Amino acid sequence: MLEVRGFVKRFGSRTVLDHLDAVVDEGRVTALVGPNGSGKSTLLKALWGEAPADSGKLLWRGEPFDARSTAWKRQVGAVPDDDALIEGLSIGGHFALCGGLSGLSPATVEDRSERLVRLFALEDAMATTRMADEASRGNRKRLACALALLGEPELLLMDEPFSGLDAERAAALTSILRALASRGLTILLSCHDDGITRRVADRFLLLRDGKAVTGQIGELPRGPATVPDTEDLLPWLG
Repeated sequence: MLEVRGFVKRFGSRTVLDHLDAVVDEGRVTALVGPNGSGKSTLLKALWGEAPADSGKLLWRGEPFDARSTAWKRQVGAVPDDDALIEGLSIGGHFALCGGLSGLSPATVEDRSERLVRLFALEDAMATTRMADEASRGNRKRLACALALLGEPELLLMDEPFSGLDAERAAALTSILRALASRGLTILLSCHDDGITRRVADRFLLLRDGKAVTGQIGELPRGPATVPDTEDLLPWLG
């Protein structure tokens, strides 16, 4: 179980997360939801060690951890919204680099990367793309997901992993994440698509005004759509 206790994160005079308390269950897909600017990316960055808290505690299975430590980073798979790929490095080079940072042997990296390439249908991208940063948005996103699983993490943190995926690839990723959770992997992800969120997740963690509300995904409220008055705001187009 992942626990966030009294977590505070400020940027200048603005408090994004205000003494946040939250729990993420193991072996489940938890959707991190909330309005733009509510702190979803900030919380994920804090959990994978990029944005340390101003105060508060993070616990994994009841034990506090330092999200910036090497030991923690080897337990966590992270998929940033920008994919965090290295310019000028091939897809195979990314697997080799990430495997080395995870302490894996070259033979293990080769075996796992071959399986992950097939799982995420990256064969064509490897054959036709010289550098990973030159690949399509969807291929870069799927590569980032594959790299996050290379080190056999216990916790998978994903910031908008469905961004850039077409309907077929989004459905495939949904199936992959559901299968991983059924094997005990704990997954926390943000997703702006409400339909995908409800299909992939078991639970939700809703951030609003710096606080958190959790529940079963079926209990996630559907917010009313706000439609601006186009006649008033765009009179020259009417």
